[in-house]
Amino acid sequence: MILGFWGLTVFPEKTYTQVVDNSFKLSMAALDEVIKPGRTSIRVTVDKKTFILCSLTPGKVEQQNLDIVFTEGEEITFSVSGDTAVHLSGNYLPEDDDGEYADEDDMYGDVDGDSDDDDEDDDSDENAIVTKGAKRLAQFEMDSDDDEDSEEDPDFTGEDDEDDEDEEDDDEEEGVEGQAGDEDDEDDDNDEDDEDEDEDDEDDEEELAEAVKKLEALKKEEAAKKEAKKKQEAAAKKQKVSEDKAVTTKPKEEAPKKKEEHKKTLPNGLVIEDVKAGEGARAKSGKKIGMRYIGRLANGKVFDKNTGGKPFSFNLGRGEVIKGWDLGIQGMQLGGERRLTIPPALAYGSRGAPPDIPPNSTLVFEVKLISLK
Repeated sequence: MILGFWGLTVFPEKTYTQVVDNSFKLSMAALDEVIKPGRTSIRVTVDKKTFILCSLTPGKVEQQNLDIVFTEGEEITFSVSGDTAVHLSGNYLPEDDDGEYADEDDMYGDVDGDSDDDDEDDDSDENAIVTKGAKRLAQFEMDSDDDEDSEEDPDFTGEDDEDDEDEEDDDEEEGVEGQAGDEDDEDDDNDEDDEDEDEDDEDDEEELAEAVKKLEALKKEEAAKKEAKKKQEAAAKKQKVSEDKAVTTKPKEEAPKKKEEHKKTLPNGLVIEDVKAGEGARAKSGKKIGMRYIGRLANGKVFDKNTGGKPFSFNLGRGEVIKGWDLGIQGMQLGGERRLTIPPALAYGSRGAPPDIPPNSTLVFEVKLISLK
């Protein structure tokens, strides 16, 4: 009798739901060739209830024998927990003469074993997952056996009983031999399952201990970060207070000090500020000099200037210009630049110079010495 192969590959984070068209037996679960670290469990959902069929661990338990029957009409869903795909395999169950699916005894022959074999079968059945479809199939087989033995069957004659008994004896001998081998395999599988369960329990304990350690480490790290942040905020606050105190008591910066050294105020109110030092001979009374200049009022408005063309020339110290110029240009060198702040008394006084210079105006000149004779 040829049994059809059944197989399915279940990938992580995916579910596979189907209504069973033809009854089949699930007999093997194995990890994919591409194995990722960590344990992977294969699950099945039947009647809205989820069961773990087996758990597979790389390097320890990579495949597991199963013995689970799913019958026609059942809605089942396969899924995995873990990062590795799982291959499920088995075979379709053949139909008997009445169009129903036979169990393994019908396929391989009935075996009238002793009570020990029956006890072992009962023990193994206690740990098996029995779906509603499997229960229905078992009930049907019991009913069909009773029907076959009934004399009310119109096809029952009793003439071929002797031949049937001979065939049954042969089948029993073959079945006993196969059953003995199956029992040995089942014992080995049970031993392996016990070892796998022990190893899985140890792995679970190790994973739990590792998770607890990581959680404690994260808590300590978080506490350390909070403490460091508090210290940093306190230090920043302390530094800000120190800076605020320093601002109130800090003397003037060095740069303004240096500028102050090039700025001088005469008793008559004239303010002379050297902007750029020149070179060579110095201007003094009696020398004829050429100047560039820009004149502004105190509000910044320009009232006069000479920034191009022929320089403005005059004899220094002879009264040819306002008093603030005769005094403020004294000592300048060629190429030198000054800023002169001239009070009204040293400029145009109370008369002013209408319409550009109002009376009593303080004047600000930016001057540059161009020539000196």
